[in-house]
Amino acid sequence: MNKIEVLVVEDDPMVAEIHQNFINSLEDFRVVAVAGDGAKALELLDVLPIRLLILDIFLPGLDGLNTLRKIRELQKNVDVIIVSASRDVSTVNEAIQAGAFDYIIKPFVYERLKASLESFRQMEVKLKRGPRDVDQADIDSLFQVKSYKNYQSSLPKGLNPEMLKKVESLMRRTSDSLSAVEVAESLNVSRITARRYLEYFVASGKAIMKREYQDVGRPINKYKLI
Repeated sequence: MNKIEVLVVEDDPMVAEIHQNFINSLEDFRVVAVAGDGAKALELLDVLPIRLLILDIFLPGLDGLNTLRKIRELQKNVDVIIVSASRDVSTVNEAIQAGAFDYIIKPFVYERLKASLESFRQMEVKLKRGPRDVDQADIDSLFQVKSYKNYQSSLPKGLNPEMLKKVESLMRRTSDSLSAVEVAESLNVSRITARRYLEYFVASGKAIMKREYQDVGRPINKYKLI
């Protein structure tokens, strides 16, 4: 299979470069261009062989959602992975309705983007097996690819899916923010281990961290699921 051509649409040059370097490090993908706004992205779609967009929502001029809508109006054979700091449910809903393949919230761990790209690659392979009719099993297989069942296998080295579930379950059972010490004592793990899982949730956009200052001693980092 040829490499999948990717267009990164991101107005922050540093973030765009990080996206580009990461995607180019993957065997089956190649960034062919970077655009800083939606209008430029649409221009590039007319002249370059692009199959996939990594698209931010907050862009100058033509924003990400309107860019996605325009792509659908023009019936471009392009899929879109939204990578944005926008957590607004109406924005997410509009992106889904406009046909976004995935929606990833900043900040995130790059293993999450890797999982999404791998799911997209698998879908491409399944759809390009040849011109033929599909049965229900084929369709079920395609939708299973989009469910990112392999995401947990892409966790950073040293993190265990079962322990991840335990930490998340503990955090969901309490309305208070928890420190690494509190998580460690509840789950009988080391403080360093607990902190790694808590920081993973923050990096993947599932939790927030706030620093609580004490009358005496060092401040304590407290974590809470979003």
